[in-house]
Order: sequence, then C-alpha cells, then structure tokens
Amino acid sequence: MSGPGGVPQAQDELQLLERVFIRLGCAETDEQLQEAVSKFLPPVLLKLTSQNEGVRKKVMELLVHINKRIKNNHNIQLPVEALLLQYQDPMATSFVINFTIIYLKMGFPRLPLEKQAELVPSVLAGIESKPTSHQDSLLLMIMPVLGEVAKIAPTEPEKKRSVLGLCEKPSVAKVLYSFMFDYLLLPYGSHPSLKPADPKVEGCKVPAGLSEYGWKRVAGEAVPASETVETTKTGIVKFLGTGLLPEMEVALHLMIGAADTRHGVASAADTQNRQLSGVIDWNDPELVRKLYSLFLGTLVIKDRPTTKQEHKRIPSNTRIRLKLMPVLLKSREAAMQFPSCIQVTFDLLFGTSGNSNAKLKMMAVNFVHQIIFHCPEHRLSPIGAVILSALTRLVNEEKDNPKLRGSCYVAIGKLGLKLPALVNKDVSMIQTFFDAMSTEDSDTQMSVQEALGLMAPAFRQIEQANRKFIEAIVATYIEKEEKQGSDQRSERSTVQVRLVAVQYAGEVFPHDNVATRYTLLIGAGDVKDDVAKASQAALYAAVKKANNPDLHHKRKDEESGPILPDFMEMLMYLMDKSSIRLKSSFKVIVGDVTLPFPVTVGSQMCDYIRLCLWNSAGVLPSKEILVTPDHEAPKVGRYLKKVMGEGSGKKKDLVIKYVELAENLLRASGGMQQALALLHGVGSNPAEIAPRYEKKMDWFKFLLNNTKEELRETVAMIYGLVAAILNKPDFEKALKDLTRSMKEKQLEYQHGAVLAIGNSFGRRILLARMKDPKQQFSDWRIYKDSCQLLIQQLDSPQNLLIGSGCLALAELGRCGPLPLPDSSDSDSSEQSKMSLITKLLALVKSNKASMRIRERAALAAGSMCLGDVNFPHRRVLLESFIELASEVKDVELHFTIGDALVHCALGPLSPAARDVWTVSEEDFIPLETGVGAEELEWLVSQLTDKLTRSTHPNIKQASCLWLLALVKHCMSQAAVQAKLLAIQDAFMGLLGDNNDLVQDAASKGIGIVYEACTEDQRDGMVNNLLDSLLGKKPQEVKKVNEETKVFQEGELGKSAIGGNMSTYKELCSLATDMGQPDLVYKFMHLANYNATWNSKRGAAFGFSTIASKAGDQLEPHLPKIIPKLYRYQFDPTPRIQQSMSSIWSALVPESTKTVDKFLPQILAELQKELTSNQWRVRESCCSGLTDLLRGRTLDEALDTLTLLWQDIFRVMDDIKESVRVAAAKTAQSLSRVSIKMCDVSCGAKSGEAAVKAILPPLLEKGLTSTVSEVRAVCLATLMKVTKSAGPLLAPHLGILIPALLEATGEMEGQQLNYISTRLAVDQDVQEKLDSARMAASRSTPTMECVNYVLQYVDSNVLALLVPRLVDIIRGNPSIVSRGGAAHVVTTLTHQCPLDLQAFTGKLLSAFLTGLSDRNPAVRISYAGCIGHLMRTAKDSSKEKLFNKLRAWYMEKEDDASRAAVAFTFQAVNRHNPDVMKAYASSAMPIAFLAMHEEKNETNTDVLEVWEEVWLDGTPGSEGGIRLYQTEIMDLLPQALGSNQWPVKAQAARAIGTVATKLGGTIQAGVQKKLVELLLCGLEGRTWTGKECLLRSLADIATSGAELMVANMKEEMGQLVEALLKECRKQKLEYRVIALESTGTILSELKLDRFKDIYEIVAEHLPKSTDEDKENGTKEDMEDQESSQKQLELQFGILTCLGLAWPENKETAEAYLGKVVDHLETMAQNTTRKNQLAIVKCLANVMKNWKIPVDLAANQAPKDACGEIFSKIAKIISTLLLIPKYAQLRTETLQVLSQAIKLLVESKSSDLVNLFKDEITRSLDGVIKDLGSDPNTKDTARDLKTALNNLTENKN
Repeated sequence: MSGPGGVPQAQDELQLLERVFIRLGCAETDEQLQEAVSKFLPPVLLKLTSQNEGVRKKVMELLVHINKRIKNNHNIQLPVEALLLQYQDPMATSFVINFTIIYLKMGFPRLPLEKQAELVPSVLAGIESKPTSHQDSLLLMIMPVLGEVAKIAPTEPEKKRSVLGLCEKPSVAKVLYSFMFDYLLLPYGSHPSLKPADPKVEGCKVPAGLSEYGWKRVAGEAVPASETVETTKTGIVKFLGTGLLPEMEVALHLMIGAADTRHGVASAADTQNRQLSGVIDWNDPELVRKLYSLFLGTLVIKDRPTTKQEHKRIPSNTRIRLKLMPVLLKSREAAMQFPSCIQVTFDLLFGTSGNSNAKLKMMAVNFVHQIIFHCPEHRLSPIGAVILSALTRLVNEEKDNPKLRGSCYVAIGKLGLKLPALVNKDVSMIQTFFDAMSTEDSDTQMSVQEALGLMAPAFRQIEQANRKFIEAIVATYIEKEEKQGSDQRSERSTVQVRLVAVQYAGEVFPHDNVATRYTLLIGAGDVKDDVAKASQAALYAAVKKANNPDLHHKRKDEESGPILPDFMEMLMYLMDKSSIRLKSSFKVIVGDVTLPFPVTVGSQMCDYIRLCLWNSAGVLPSKEILVTPDHEAPKVGRYLKKVMGEGSGKKKDLVIKYVELAENLLRASGGMQQALALLHGVGSNPAEIAPRYEKKMDWFKFLLNNTKEELRETVAMIYGLVAAILNKPDFEKALKDLTRSMKEKQLEYQHGAVLAIGNSFGRRILLARMKDPKQQFSDWRIYKDSCQLLIQQLDSPQNLLIGSGCLALAELGRCGPLPLPDSSDSDSSEQSKMSLITKLLALVKSNKASMRIRERAALAAGSMCLGDVNFPHRRVLLESFIELASEVKDVELHFTIGDALVHCALGPLSPAARDVWTVSEEDFIPLETGVGAEELEWLVSQLTDKLTRSTHPNIKQASCLWLLALVKHCMSQAAVQAKLLAIQDAFMGLLGDNNDLVQDAASKGIGIVYEACTEDQRDGMVNNLLDSLLGKKPQEVKKVNEETKVFQEGELGKSAIGGNMSTYKELCSLATDMGQPDLVYKFMHLANYNATWNSKRGAAFGFSTIASKAGDQLEPHLPKIIPKLYRYQFDPTPRIQQSMSSIWSALVPESTKTVDKFLPQILAELQKELTSNQWRVRESCCSGLTDLLRGRTLDEALDTLTLLWQDIFRVMDDIKESVRVAAAKTAQSLSRVSIKMCDVSCGAKSGEAAVKAILPPLLEKGLTSTVSEVRAVCLATLMKVTKSAGPLLAPHLGILIPALLEATGEMEGQQLNYISTRLAVDQDVQEKLDSARMAASRSTPTMECVNYVLQYVDSNVLALLVPRLVDIIRGNPSIVSRGGAAHVVTTLTHQCPLDLQAFTGKLLSAFLTGLSDRNPAVRISYAGCIGHLMRTAKDSSKEKLFNKLRAWYMEKEDDASRAAVAFTFQAVNRHNPDVMKAYASSAMPIAFLAMHEEKNETNTDVLEVWEEVWLDGTPGSEGGIRLYQTEIMDLLPQALGSNQWPVKAQAARAIGTVATKLGGTIQAGVQKKLVELLLCGLEGRTWTGKECLLRSLADIATSGAELMVANMKEEMGQLVEALLKECRKQKLEYRVIALESTGTILSELKLDRFKDIYEIVAEHLPKSTDEDKENGTKEDMEDQESSQKQLELQFGILTCLGLAWPENKETAEAYLGKVVDHLETMAQNTTRKNQLAIVKCLANVMKNWKIPVDLAANQAPKDACGEIFSKIAKIISTLLLIPKYAQLRTETLQVLSQAIKLLVESKSSDLVNLFKDEITRSLDGVIKDLGSDPNTKDTARDLKTALNNLTENKN
C-alpha cells in the first residue's frame, strides 16, 4: 500500500496474522484447532489481497501451517459456508478465489452428507462466471452428493424447479448438464493417466461418447474406484428423475444411464425412463440433434467452424446405440433430420468402427423405413438414390440374414411408392425382384411380394419401351409358372409369383391394354383359386365400377379410360397367341380336341371376348348379361356385320376362328361359358355363322343329351338357329331325327329334343312370317305332329318335360299361330287351342306343380296371343288369369302373369313377338295390324275399377304388379292413355298398403304415369296426387268382407310405425315446401328400391334407368332439396328413412362434399325444425345434427350454434323418451364441437367468437335448467371449454364464475340442506357438516373450473365479477355457493391483490354482513375470507372493520356474533399478522376480555380461538397485560357496565386475571381502580355471575395485599361493609362464595371483623344441646332440600370463619369457645366436605391461639382450656375414625400435631392426660385401619409416640 499510512497498516496486519499464528499454534486438541481455523481461515485468505509483500508472505506461511495440520486430519471441519460466500463474492480477486477453492474442495467432503446436499444449490450458484477449471472441479466435488439431494427434494412440483436456482442461471445449468452427461459416459476403471497395455499405441484411447477434454474433467486427478463411480452414477440417475431439472434436458442422460455396464445404474435409469416416457417429446429438434451428436460423435462438416481436437466427441459404442435406436425409430423428427439420419444408417450398416451388430443393422433398416415414411418427397428425392443403392447392396451382400434382406426388399418397395421416378427408369429391378420370388426362401418371398406390390403404382407412368418390358416379364412369369405349376414344382413360390404378376398386370396397365388382359385371362383360369380370383377381379374391375350406380354421377363428371379393350384388337391378339400355343408345348389335348389353352382359361376368354364385343358395339357390358346372349343382339349383330365386312376378310376370319374356338372348347368340355359364347356368335350373325354348322347337327343332337339343364336349353337355341336356315327337306329330316324313338331315349335327351323342336319350328315360322305375314302353316304335317307331341309333354309325369313343353309351346305361340282348331267338342280327344289353354291354366293354378312350371305355363298361355292375330280366347285367358289373383301369393308368378296379361292384351302388337336376334324393340313393326283394343280396355278397367280396390292382399299385390306391367309396356296404347287419371288413382289407393312391395310398385307406377303424360295432363295429375296424399280428397272406405285379411301373415304384432302413407306424405311435403309439387314424382322414383326389382322379372322394368334420369332432373333443385332431404334421412320411421336415404344416395354422389357445401342451409333447416310440434321431426333433427357435427366445426355458423344449444336444452326435456335419448347424443356432439371451436390453439380470433356464442346459452339456459341431464352436459362442456379456451374466457368471467358458483350449490341437492337445517339445534354438528360440504364442493368439477379460470382475472373482469360475487355472498340460499364465493375471493387476494384493492371495500362490507349468518360454517368461511382481504384493504377499511368487530362483541347478545368476531380476528392474525399487529390495541383487549367467558361444552372451540389470538398477539399473558394495560383498563369499565350479565362476569374474571398476573407489581392506581370497579359492580341486586366480582376482589387482595393495605386505608371500611352486605344476601350459592371471598380478603388484609362475620352466620350454626339436634333432625326429615342448602351454607361459613379468625387476642378469646362448640357439634353430623372445612377452620383457629402463660396458677383459664381441649379432642377423634377419606385424615393429623404443640406449651399434665385419653383410641384405629395410607399410618404412630412421650414427661 503506497502512501504514508501504508507501513503502519501493514504492521497492524502482520501483528494480527502473528496473533492468529499463536492461536493456531496453541491449539492442542482437534476441537480447538477446528474452532481457530473456522474463525480465522476466511479472513486470512482475504489478506492475500494485501499489497504488502510481507503480509502476503506471512499469509502463505500461515496457510502452509494450516495445511500441514489439517490435510491428513479429516476430523477437522472447515468453514465451508463462509468459504462459499467468499468464493461467490464478485469483488474477490482471482488470487483469493484460487486459494478459497482449495479449501472448499478440502472441506466439502468432510461435511455430513445431509449438509453437503443442502449446500449443493450454493455451490451451483457460486460457479457462475468462474473459470472452467473451477467449474469442473466443483461439479466433480458435488457429483457424489446428488443422490442425497434426490432424497431431500421437495414433493410439490412448483417448488422443485426453484430448489437449485438454475432457472435464473442458464449458463450454470448448461455446464451442469454437460458435466453429468460426460460423467455418465465415464467407463469404470478408466483414467487418462493409465497407459495402454500395448506399448505401440501412443496415448490412451478416449472412451466412446466422450471427448478428451470431457474424459479428463470427469475422471479427476486420481483413478476413481469403480464402486465409487457406480454409486455416484446411480445417485446422478436418481437425481435426474426427481423433477428438479426439466425432463427434456435429462432425457439423453437417462438413456446413457440405461446403457451402463453396471446393473444398478442401468436398472435405476430404466425406472426413471419409464416414469418419464410420457413426458419426453422425442420429436423436439434440439433433443434429436443432441441424440445424433452422441450417436455419431463430432463430425467434420464443410463450411462449419472446426472443433478443437480435444473437444471432439468419439462416436457412441454398441451398447449405447442399442438404447438410442429404439428412440430414433419412434421419432418423426429424427427421420427428417438430414444428413444425420443417413449417416446413422450407413454407419450401422457399413461402418468399420465395429460399433454395430446384427440387431443394430436390423434397426437401421427399420430406420430407413421411417425415413421413407416421414420425409416429404422434395427432401427424400435428393437422397433416394443413395438409400436405394444401400438397400440393394444389403440385398446382395447379406445372404446369411434373410430377415434383414426381407426388410430391405420392403423398404425398396416403399421407396418406389414414394419416389416412382427412382424405380421406374430402371425396369431391370423388376426382373431382379421377380427372380427373387423364385429363389428366395419363403419368408423373404413374402417381403419381395410386398415390395413388388408397393412399387406397382410407380410403374403406371413409364415409357413405352419399359412398359413393353414389364408386359413381357408379367407374361413370362405367368406362363412360365403355369408350365412349371403343371410340373408340380415349388408350388408355394409359383403361386406367389403369379399373384404378383397378376397384380402388376392389373395395376400398372390400363384396362384396354391387350397384352396384359391376355396375361390376366391366363391367370383367371389358374388352378390356384387365389390367382384365379385375383386375375378375374383385375379383369372385370372397370366393368364392375362402370355398373355401380353409386358412381353414376362421378363417371359423368370425370373422364375415365376405356373399361375394356377393343373387340377386334383383343380377338386378334388372342387368335395370334392361340395359333402360337397350338404349335408349342403349351397346347392342351382333351380327347380328340387340341386346345391352345386349358378349358378353364378358354372359358374365361369366352366371357371376356363377349363383354368386349358388347362394349365395342356400344352396349354397357356387365357380368350379369353374360347369361342372356340375346341382350342388345341386333346392335351387336350390326357391329359384327360391319366389322366382318372390313379388312379384306381377315376380320371375318378372326370372328369365325373365335366361334370355332368356342366350338372346340364346347367339344372338349360341356361348359355353359363356351356354349353361351357359341350361341352368341351364331345368334348375333346367323347369316354368316349358322350355315357353317349345317353339317354338325348330329353334334348338337348329341349335346342335347348333356346332363346340365341350362346347357341343353342353350344348345336347343343354337339348334333352332341353325335348323331354321336349312332347306325344307333337310329341316324335316333333322326334326324327324329328333323325334324318332324319343320316348325310348333318356329323360335328358327328351327334354333337349322338346326344346330343340320348339326353337326350330318357332324360328323357321317366324322367319317365314317376317317374309310373308300371310303365310299359313296349319296344314304342315310335321308341324302339326310336332305340336301334338309338345302338347303331350304337358301330361308327362316328369316336371322336366312339362317345363320343356311349356317353353317350346311358348316359343311356337310367340312365333306364329298353332296348327290347332280353335275349340273341340267336350267329348272329343282332339287337341284344340281351348283345350291347350285349359291345360296350361290348370298348371298355373296347380299348387302341386313347381313354381318354375307354373311360371312357364303362364308365359306359354300368354304367348298364344302373340303370334296369332285371330286367337279367339284372349278374353277367356284374361278372365282366367284375373281369377287366379286371389290364389297366387308368389311375387315372381305375379310378375310372369303380368307379362302374360300384357301379351294377351296386346297380342301381335307386343314387341315380344319380334325376332330378338335381329330386330330391336325400338325398330319393331308388328306383322299384323288392326288387332282390336277391346281386351286392353277391358283389362285396364278391371284392374283400376275392381282389382286394385280389393281388400284381399293377394289380389292387391297381383293387381298392382299387373297394372305396373301394363303401364310399362302399353303406355303408348290409346286405351291406356285414356285412363291415366284412373290408373294414378288406382296406384294411389295402393300406396298405403302394408306390403312394402305393393307400396314400392305403386309409387313407381305413379312415376311412370306422370312421365307418360303430356304437359297439359300433368297439372291435373299433380293436383290430384297432392290432394290425395295430403288428405284433401276423401278416401274411399273399403268394406271388410270374408276375403279381407285384416292382418297379413307376419304383420300382427309389428309396430305401427314405419309404413303406410307416411312416407309419401313426407315426399309430398318435401316437394310442396320447395314450391315444385311435380317433383314428388321424381322423389317417388328414387325413394324405394325393393330387392324384387333386382330379380330377373323385376329388372325387366328398368327402374334403375328411370331413377337415374329422375336424379338428373332433380339436380337444379338441389339447394332446396338437400337441407330437407338431409333431415328426412334420420326420420325415426324406418320406411321414411329408407326412402329418403335412397333419394339421397341417388342425388348425392359425394355425401361429405355436398354436406360441406350446403352446411349453412342444412343447419338452418335442422335448427328451425328442432322444436317442431311433431316428435318425429324433433328426433330426426337431433339424429341429423349428431351426424352432421361428426368431424366438423361450426365456425361459419356461430349464430346458429347459439340457437342450437338453446333448442337442444328444450328437446332434452321432451315428453317422448326416444327424442330425449337422441337429444342427449346431439348435446354430446355439440359439446365436442364447442370445445374444439373454443380451443385457443386453433386461433384466438375464431376461438373468442366461439366462446362468445357458446357461453350465454350454457350459462343462462343450461346451468339453470331443472333437468339433471341438461345440467350434466352443460357442466361437462363448460369444464372442457374452460381448459381449451384459456385466456379467451377473460371477457366472460364476470358471468361464468358466478354461474358456476350457483351451479355448484344447485348440484348438491336438497337433502343435505334439509339435514343441515334439522341439525341447527346442535350448532357444533351443523358446523362440522356444513364445513365438510364446503370442503367437498371445492373438489367438484364446477369449482375446478372456477379455480382454473381465476388465473385470467384482471381489473376489467373484476369490475363485472365483484357485484355478482357480492350478490352471492349476501343473498344466495346455498351455503355451498356462498362458501365457493368466499374461496374465489380468497384466491383473488393472492392472485391479483393490486387489481382487487379497488373492490375490497364492497367485498368486506358483504362479508361483514355475512358474519351475522345463522349458519356457523358460513360465518367461519366469511371470517377467513375477511382475514385474507386485509391484504388489499385500505387503512380506513381496516379501522372500520376493527371498530365494528369491537362494537359487535360488546353490544351483540348472541354467541354466534361473538364467535364470528373470534374467527375473524383469528383469520386476520393467521393470514395478515402485520395488520393484526397494527390494530392490536383494538383487538387484543377484546381478545383478553373474550378469553374470560365462562367455559361450557358449546364454547370450548371459540375460547381456544380467543386464546390463540391473544397468545399470538402478545409476548405472554403478563407481558400482554402490561403492553395493552391502558386499553384493557378502558374496556373493563365498559364491560362491567354492560346490560348483559355474562359480559359483566367476564369483565370481573378479567379483572381477577389482571390482578393475579401482575401480582405485587401492579400499579397502585390500577389496583385502586380495579377495586372501585368491582365495588361499583357489587351494588344492586344479585345476578347470575355476580360471584365473579367477589372472587376477583379476593384475587386482588391475594396478589397485592401489602399494596392494597398501604394504598386503600380510607376505602377499607367501604370495602368491608360492601362485602358484609353481600354475605347477608339470600341466594345460597352466591352467599357461600361471598363468605369465602370475604374470609380470604379479611385474612389477606389482616382485618379483624370477626364479630360482624359471626353475627351474620351465627344463626346458621348448630348448638351443642340435644334439643337442637333433635330439631335439626326433624328439620332434616321435614325438608331434606332445605337441609342440603343449609349444609352448603355451613361449608361457606366454616371456610369464612377459618379465614377470618382474628389475630386480635381479645376477639379470639371471646369467640374461641363458641366456635369450637359449633365445630364439635357439626363434626359429628355433617358431610365429608364440611368435615374437611371443619378441620381447616380448626387449624386456623389453633394457629392463632395462644395458651395463657399462668395456666397452672389460675384454675379458671385452666378449666376453660381443658374444656376447649376436650372438645378439640372429640372433634379430632371423631374425624380420625371416618374411613376412606385420606385427605380428611391427613388434615386432621396436622391439626392433632398443632394441638400436641399447644399441649407442650401448656406444660399441663392434666390437659395432656385429658387429651390423650380421648385421642389414643382414634389413633389406634387409624394405625390398625387396613385402608389407611402407609404415610398416614407413620404420621399417626409418630403423633402417638409424641403424645405418649409428653405424658411420661409430664408425669
């Protein structure tokens, strides 16, 4: 130190250091040395900053000395805390810090472990901004202690993070995390100083995961013991799991711990990992970066700052990587962090560091799957090639790991799916994969198959050359495997290869790709069912899609590719392949037929080629039309004719080859597919194809014997087509061959022959008639014979032949007139048309015949009219069919009869009479004209006027279906046009039928009628329909007759809901609501689609086409239709629901998009109808809303949302249960939507608007509802909205919080209120119950909501909230709500005290009023809240409160108000003690006074509260009284002057306490004032509690007698007179206490007023005469109660006499005899209590009795003494003999001891002998008494001995 003062200062410092040296040197014991070091080490270290060299040198010497003495003596504790403070000092120099840390490191481990743990936060606080070396050494020092820190960590989550103080020190936290990270990586037994075993290696190898620097800093100076390191690591892991540090920061540390080599560390880490598994977000980018850094070590990256060599981390080892990889696999972020994810993958798969194994490689490939899955294409594409090459390399190299290779294959597939360009350029990969399917093992094959399947879509957009290559591959593998499959080789693998090939052929190529269709056809006939089904599905997928009605609109809007290849292209390819295969080993030989394909493949080809033919001809193909080759045959025929005429005959040859292929297939195997193909080929172009088969009639004849019925029918049709073109001789020859010996042939042949005959003649005659309609065949012999033969079949016993006969006759009748007479005689056996009809009708009517025969017979009968213009029995037929109506139930038969009726009615005009192969229905021109329409008119009339009005269910069903058939097929006829209105009415009458089919058919009939009307007719039709449906038109009442079935089978017992007219009325209202009533017809077409229409007969009506047209026509009206239609879909009536759903599905192709588009309109409709007066409408709206809200929000319809909530609450209380149930579900959906919309994370603006819309209905309508379900939904919604909306609720909290508080009270129910009210008689029990209710309510959902939202309260909210809270506090009937409001206010005092300050006055006023509440629990709750409010109250409010409480206590007479004051003071004292301290002068006197309330069972708790308040607010009772003496003295007069006796008594007791506690130190003035107060209080009459005044006077006299004597000489007379006056009062209890108190005061003040006392009490003392005794006994007997009172009074008298016995000799002598006389008299006959009083009184008398000195000289005094002693002896003797009263004996023996002393003083042997004679016997009794106490016996023996000794001495 420079300057003149430097040297002296240095001298002083040196002297001080020398003294310290001496102190240290003198320290002989460890304790002395520890004390000296603890005291001087920190200041000595500070001297190192001295600028004087000598001082610094001296300090160093001193430190060296200290080091020598303490370094190896670990018992010496160092002042670590002081050193820590010195180390943390920011002003300390580096020199001081460097030395301080030496001693810190030395002293810290010496501390007890608990102390070390406590100091860890201080150590961490000290390392901030310190050198790195310091930080490392201190952190290493605390590492072993972290386990102990974990044990003492707090359990409260909010306290945990603040324990270490790292939140404010991020730099320290970072260093700590890094150090623990490195320490956990430290291997056991590792240290940088250890040399490697191999001398060639330079330096020691850094452990995995660590850098050289990190290794050195955690290893320490010496090699740590492995056990120590393990213990430390375990402690660190437990410390990390305590929650003291953020979970995200310690996640990686725990992963390292789990990979530790020691089980203890690993298991502890695993435990912590499990606990934190749900908390850690492994998708956090920063955490993932750290994870990669550990995994890969420090990487050198271009353009990045280089890391020093010593800081470079080594990559992690296999053990750690096994723990890290599962985490990487489940992290989405890890898969997207480039380039790290690729580096990890390649390091594990191909790294040379040895830090990988088979398991990790498998994980690496799985990680590749994750990368491919999670990475977007733009990020994946740059590295796609790299990944692909790696996977390919693995597939090629890892031959021994099939599981790994399988996963690689799948990964390649996924990569190809994600990046198609990566794989579709190099199609050789496909070749490789297909090869692998054959060579790999079964498990890997499945993976290859999956990969190929995944990649298939990638090859759709590829170059033509590559596409051809894939075509070739696919074809090769299917054909190759087809060949191998036949050789039975490797069955399983070949199936998989074929399946994949099929998948590629189907997915990669369009549906018109010929080559792959061929491949699929090969697969479709595969021997393996899986392959065949997959191939067929791929082949017909587009056809199926095109025929799906659901996709009708979609096809119309979108361009779709061809569904099938061109017929000729496909045929050409197929024929080329056929010719090639026929020359190859692929050919198939079946019998004598050589086929290019197996029959199964050929069959599929036949079907597919036919569909292609239809498609190319312009007909929409479907698999269903394959069984009807004549479908659109004219159109197909024209197409074939056109094609076959092109291309110089090549195309014609192809078609012929195709037919020949079908023929060969049929020759090889009699299958239906090839037979139908042949029929299709011949029938579609009979002119070209049929002649080729003229020479093959015998083969056809052979096929007619086939066992399959449908095949025989098909071949018969082919036979007819070919036979028809033969010349007449050949034709007749062929037919004769058929019929020759037919009956002897097999049944199957007979069946086929009959069909062939029918088809042959029918076809030939029809062709002839088409050339010349006038041509007649009735004379053609063979025709007539054949006809007779066919008719004979009808009588056959074989159903097969009957059916064939019907079919054949029907065909003959259709094609021309039968060669039969019109009728014949009844006797004649000749067949006629009439007899034939009769036979056929009999078959139709027969219940024994099968339904198939009955249908065919009906059709045959009807067909008679088609080819015969002059058929005479049409009316008979019609009438016969109509008669059958009631007997036939079967729907299919009704359909068939309907067709027959149409045939009958139209005759040759019917399109059914045309050539189906060459003439289309539209082009048909009747061969005959001028057919009469009378039958049609008659039939229409019959159906409309009679049959449809029948009540018989069969007739109704029949008539409806027949009328529908007429309308469908005869609409163009004038007879039908003329009766359209009647037909509509007929259908209308059937709409309400119970039969669904009848309803459906009627609705469809109405639609057809409307469509056929002219514009002029339509208005009338619409009005008629609406009037009927809406009930404006009177309905005809149908009579019930014997035919009527009131209930059809199966209908009885069904619900009335669900049928009849309701559906159509709804459709009608739907149309009229839209202002377009004519739309009802469109709706009817769409409404119902009965399954019957899918049958063969039903499909003929073509309703699906009509429905699609109706849908198109309705499209312009969709905006009006959609809202209503949406609601109708959910109608509870099943029929209506089904109908409307049908309309919906027909009109709406994409339901979700349509609903989204029309959402506002649909919502408006549902909301409007939600409160409809019809329950069905209400229920449908609820169900519709539930469905509508699924997956949607209503952000654009917030106004509607509010209305929906209001309405749904109403509907939840609906009168109908089903509506209530539906409304409950809707409310749940609304709740979910509302919660989602209010979520603050979805946007503050939209969320705020949603909250504004949702809260009002919930709070105003929901919570106040009387319906429990409504309240439950409302509460559940509010709870979740509060959680999701968060701060958005702030503007609404003023309404929300009070509403929730009120709801809390309402939720509780009335039962508890009732119980509480009933318990009001017992305040204690009621208070406990209600307190429990309040406590329980705080855990209710509503209060949880309230507690959650309070965090968003601010000054703006409080302005709205406080007035409502005040209303609840003041007037809410529920104590739970009021308690909740108090809880809210309490919370607000902690949360926003500054904002609450402005409103505290209002709240205090409300709570103060509430302190008068009748309910004790509410009073306690409000009192507690007032205590909290003191924090924010203004000084004026506080002062008012304390004054008010003081006034309450002094003025209110009820205990409840006083108790409220107590609890309020207690709350203020507990929660805001500073306020209580400030106003203690007001509160403490009240508390002091209140403490002195008389204790009873009810007020114990309150008195304890007062005592707590007093004790907490004062330094002790005496100190408190002195502190607040002035205030207490001011309060006591006021209390004594109170009108309330209990308060007066309290004041008196308080005065007694003041006197007692202050004792002799009381001030004279205070004592005097107290006495004056008490004397003043004694004036007047006696009142309950007045005795307290007397006791307090006694207390004053007892505690300050000397001061009182000196201070109150003048007032003493007044005092005594007042006391004597009170002793004369009549009230017994009071008088007893007055006597006792007077005696005490006279005794303490040594006043002689015995005379006065005796005069007062003498009359109550018994005399010794017998008369008095007898009188007393009589009195006792007369009045026992009076005697009892007398005894009590005597006790007081005895006590008073004993205490007031004068010290004045004269007075004592004057009254001694009298008193002893009284005592003797009383001792023999009184209570034990009084006997004890007698003893005590006698003791006082004898204590002051002086025996006359001249006793021996004067006989008179001697006699007097003798008499007294005699009486005393009697008293003592009497009392000693009383058993079992130890206290009495003890006291009596003491009196005896006094008496013996007096006898000693008297020196009179006479007195001694007299006394001894009386006493000895009593003493012996005591000594001998077994019940006597041993001490008592000893005392008695001692006294007896003393008495004996005294006698001997006197003698």
